[in-house]
Amino acid sequence: MTVSVRDAEPADARALAALHAKSWRASYGPYVPKAALGAPLDANMRARWETWPSDRLILLAEDAGAVQGFAAVVRGAVPLLDNLHVDPDARSTGIGARLLSMVAARLQGEGVNALRLIVIADNARARHFYVRMGGQEGPALDDTLLGAPVRMVPFRWSGAAFDALAAEFDGQAGKDA
Repeated sequence: MTVSVRDAEPADARALAALHAKSWRASYGPYVPKAALGAPLDANMRARWETWPSDRLILLAEDAGAVQGFAAVVRGAVPLLDNLHVDPDARSTGIGARLLSMVAARLQGEGVNALRLIVIADNARARHFYVRMGGQEGPALDDTLLGAPVRMVPFRWSGAAFDALAAEFDGQAGKDA
């Protein structure tokens, strides 16, 4: 697999919506009602990506023109990694790590020194990944996802942890994900 990462653009919206829905089905199935992951999810994701979020940093990973993953960041005082999704068939290949470290490197280049996100508390795979990537867990909080109550855990990178995350990109530049 030879994966390249680039800035996403409006022409990528349909592919992003499709991957977003596929990833949600694979990742959130155990935590939300099955009906929420059917056809309504596809429509929701198409609508979500139909209006291009030009205020966000969106990186797209692709292999031979096929979208393998993406990361979307809402800019702010402490940017929020709103989405980090990898095609379920391409997980554990390094794409998520590459996207996350590239996000940090890009933000660092913009003068930012921290990043945050939230993840479902029961999603042990994701939590392990974020801890491995140097994220610091915060206290769990109650939230709702697709109409279902869920416990969420915030993660944050700042200071040396953020610098290390951004530096990871240097070691991955030019490598296959």
